[in-house]
Amino acid sequence: MVQIYKLALALSAVCVAPVIAHPGEHHDHHAIKREVIARDQMASAAKRSLESCSGSLKHRQLNARSVARRAAAARDLRAKRDIKTLPQKFRRDLATLEVYEAINHNKTGILDYSVSTPEDTVFSANTSCILTPANTDGPYYVTGESIRQNVTEGQAGVPLHLEVQYIDITTCEPVPEVYVDIWNCNATGVYAGINVTGNVADGGWDSTFLRGIQATDSDGVVTFDTIFPGHYNGRATHTHLLAHSNITVLANNTISGGAVTHIGQLFWNEVLRSAIEATYPYNTNTQPVTSNADDMCSCI
Repeated sequence: MVQIYKLALALSAVCVAPVIAHPGEHHDHHAIKREVIARDQMASAAKRSLESCSGSLKHRQLNARSVARRAAAARDLRAKRDIKTLPQKFRRDLATLEVYEAINHNKTGILDYSVSTPEDTVFSANTSCILTPANTDGPYYVTGESIRQNVTEGQAGVPLHLEVQYIDITTCEPVPEVYVDIWNCNATGVYAGINVTGNVADGGWDSTFLRGIQATDSDGVVTFDTIFPGHYNGRATHTHLLAHSNITVLANNTISGGAVTHIGQLFWNEVLRSAIEATYPYNTNTQPVTSNADDMCSCI
């Protein structure tokens, strides 16, 4: 089972010239729906889940460490970006104040959280997926990416801190030393490392933005700093994940050998996606948006 913790920070992005997005992949939507049904059946047939582990002391300790780690990460990210936890009051003229007060500034309304919501409520949310037979890796997987935590490379977009945790549902134990490969398109729908019609990244074959690998730690956790992905025609907004085991780390900070134990994709909450795509440079993307319901099985 995989737990996913996603922290997107809506910040002003560095402006760069937008690039033309590729036309997207081609999919048989009937096949996709059949795949969704098969995945639902696989998930419902699973004998164990994280909830069945919740009574064990080890799992309660693991969860407590997860809450503390996520809360600390959120505080650290806010501090680095000078995001104040509590609002500051400034002198305003009456007209400015009336405009300000007419706007709903609650950023957590969809979860019914407030500034007084306990951290163990916010950061213990269980967004979990039982790993079913592998999803497609898509046509834009590239081998030989570097082991690194920050994959942004200056790409404009909403900063995203992504945490993924692997748990063995047969033992309720975390899975360490899994090398997790992530990749996604940039804010305008372009992937690095490829050079095909409609998808021409700056740097072409040599570009590496928004791609990287990290190994899970003793708690089965891997984290990345990236940006919230854009979209392209025919696919819902998504981030790719690929898990490797028994690999060899090479001198050039890449991996070799081993086995691919899972291929999957993360799909994103539609409310969050819509809010982000209203900002620059996402709003320069003119390609049609595909919803989660019209794409593959999502874990959001």
